[in-house]
Amino acid sequence: MENQLFVEMTLSGRLDNSTLVTITEKSRKPDKSDIRWLQGNTEGLANFLACLKAWLEYGINLRKGAFEFLTDK
Repeated sequence: MENQLFVEMTLSGRLDNSTLVTITEKSRKPDKSDIRWLQGNTEGLANFLACLKAWLEYGINLRKGAFEFLTDK
């Protein structure tokens, strides 16, 4: 499979009762095409985290229906 990537997500509790999420993308070569691919992947992870925050804090599912265009209807 092309563009496989090991992504490690670590959640750490903070003293102010917040949570720090650290995401580490591993196993990619430091060349131009991989860096460009990782940039797009990172943008996707940022969107995912924003949606997760909305769901956890307010019960709003921002991803519902977001990918229906990918399925055959």
